Amino acid sequence: MEQYIYIFTIILEIIVAVQLCCAIVRLDKKVVALSDEVRVLKTKIAPAIAEFRSGIKKFNKIAGFIIKAKKFAALSHILSIVDIVSIVFLFKSFRTYKGLNKLKFLRKLFSYSIVRSLFSYLKTAI
Repeated sequence: MEQYIYIFTIILEIIVAVQLCCAIVRLDKKVVALSDEVRVLKTKIAPAIAEFRSGIKKFNKIAGFIIKAKKFAALSHILSIVDIVSIVFLFKSFRTYKGLNKLKFLRKLFSYSIVRSLFSYLKTAI
């Protein structure tokens, strides 16, 4: 009787092994089909990805230029405000200049970039 049980278990192991092999073959066919689809998608998607990356690089260049321009504009506004404040303090100290020192006052006044830009603007406007 014991021999029949061994034979039965061997037959069951063979049946299970055959079912496992069939399942592996089916899954392998599905994996091969998916791999082929991925290759086809890769050939279609790769140019789109390259185009997208080039678009992002162009956008980054443009955005970097705009940001640099805004930083430069902000810096020029800040420097203009500092010049205006300096000119205001210079005019408040005008009473202390006497004689030839008034020429030094004028030289200081015309050294400021705002006054120079104002005169260059008036020169081109006239």
